[in-house]
Amino acid sequence: MITDIFSRRYDDVSLRDEFFEEDRRFLNQASRMIMDELWIGSQSDKPSEATQNSLKVVHDTLARELGLDWLSDRWWFSSNTWNGNTSRQSHEYTHAQICKNFLVAVPTSSDQIDRFLKDRISLIELAFQLRARQVNAANVNLPKELAEAEAKDKAASKFSNHPAAQGRVRYAQIKNEIMNKAFASSVAELNERMRLAQYPLDYHNGLIQFAQNKLTTDIVAKPFWALVAAPVWNSVDQQMKEAIDRRDRGDRTAPFHAVCALESTIKIISDTKGWTRGDEKGAASFIDNLVSQKNGRLIEVWESEALKTMFSDVRNPFAHGPGQSTLPSLSVQQTDWTIDTAMSWIKSLVRRI
Repeated sequence: MITDIFSRRYDDVSLRDEFFEEDRRFLNQASRMIMDELWIGSQSDKPSEATQNSLKVVHDTLARELGLDWLSDRWWFSSNTWNGNTSRQSHEYTHAQICKNFLVAVPTSSDQIDRFLKDRISLIELAFQLRARQVNAANVNLPKELAEAEAKDKAASKFSNHPAAQGRVRYAQIKNEIMNKAFASSVAELNERMRLAQYPLDYHNGLIQFAQNKLTTDIVAKPFWALVAAPVWNSVDQQMKEAIDRRDRGDRTAPFHAVCALESTIKIISDTKGWTRGDEKGAASFIDNLVSQKNGRLIEVWESEALKTMFSDVRNPFAHGPGQSTLPSLSVQQTDWTIDTAMSWIKSLVRRI
């Protein structure tokens, strides 16, 4: 299976032409973050089993995509002298050590610095991506875990009234809360450290992508990614990421994908509210479901008209072949406006339900 990685996704977008002290610091800091701190929420002298197993997956995934067997040296050697005889012994690095050595390496030449950094950011992205999947899986499994804990607590209460014998439910809740807070803290630290390293990057929902200015990121993007992190909004999340990737590569179709994310949001809301009839013809019909007085008018008439304009004037020209006319395209500023506006609309609509 081919895995999407940062360095391939942004192969034609420049990040850095030189290796600076800020880069060395960031990569060293990131190497510490993806050790136990990311997987178990704290640091230790020796990586935990969870860290080792997870970083093996990360290592193998990135090595395959980069066409390598190992990201850095697999072996290290030591020499022992006894009675005048010197023997050389080989020792195998763990996958955690190999990943760390790969991250903290310093480029040996000034060529391909951009690719050097992107490959290492790819490893960081894969590590956070894997941890996000693990956290999401644990959250999905939480109701089952609580039900099992409750059953054990009830059984234990028959034999003991001591609180320690009946605290499995609370323990499971606390453990889950700690896990989520630890991961959220790691994400926040990663984004702040990328900012300090002067990378125009932002991690959200499994991907590191190029970000706009800090004000736009804080006001528009961060709340948006938080809202669409739930599984029900998966198509919205993926389409907006596609829009941003295409914008960063200068692809003229970026606005199309942003408005498609907005359309998916409208359809999901219509479906979950039970308003979808099955005979809708395009986005306009689903917008009518949201503005319908019978459905409680989730949006006002003027809002429905503004939404329909997004589809008729922005999305539709990209959705149909132009024939002999010029292929549709927007300026850089218009593309940014479309993505920001689509994000703002999605945030507003999701918060209303």
